[in-house]
Amino acid sequence: MQAAFSIGASGLSAYQDKLDSAGSNIANIDTTAYKPEETAFRDLIYNKMSVNSSSAPLSGQGVSLTVTGIDASPGGLIPTGRSLDLAVDGEGWFALETPNGKQYTRDGSFTLSESDGNAYLVNRAGYYVLDSSGQRISEPESDGAALDAGSMTARAGVFGFSVPSALTPMSGNCYAENSFSGQAKALPDGKAMSGYLEESKVLLSDEMVNLITSQRSYQLSARVVQTADEIAQTVNSLRA
Repeated sequence: MQAAFSIGASGLSAYQDKLDSAGSNIANIDTTAYKPEETAFRDLIYNKMSVNSSSAPLSGQGVSLTVTGIDASPGGLIPTGRSLDLAVDGEGWFALETPNGKQYTRDGSFTLSESDGNAYLVNRAGYYVLDSSGQRISEPESDGAALDAGSMTARAGVFGFSVPSALTPMSGNCYAENSFSGQAKALPDGKAMSGYLEESKVLLSDEMVNLITSQRSYQLSARVVQTADEIAQTVNSLRA
């Protein structure tokens, strides 16, 4: 019965994580340029079964959920008519200077921030947008002179990764590079379109299927634990 308990419990944990992942994706269905998290299930440790067989069959001991990455493919573009809105046309990411180091995003909802007599291109969280050489994008402020927002957004760098789907999700719709994604490299042919924003890549139909199947699987895992408990109680009562 111990194996049944552990198998059922592992299913409860794994499918709860799957429900959380699907719920997070659905919650970001309207988030600009959001990349949904992709998950998969894997088997836990196998043990040899106690049977008289030369092939030594194995018995699985449950399941766990593993994050396989994000859907980094480009989403559809929505025209906004706002000069400070940018969308990467094709592959690539904008670079941001954050308190936790450089991070990357496809959300080009940018604005201007004034400091030390300069206007800086920043995202909605106030992180500085970087150019292709990793420098902040700024223009000196002049009394009575309008800033050329177009020239600032045109300098936004576009960076690529060898495996973008392996980027680490961070807060604020940002992502960090790691050993699996590879280091960020400026794309000389990277193109950002002004006056557009990228749609979220979340497909509600897919996430609803994930949600329903995960709920049913969670219920089945709970039933395994309940049945194992009932059998254990029956065995204990016979011993008594």
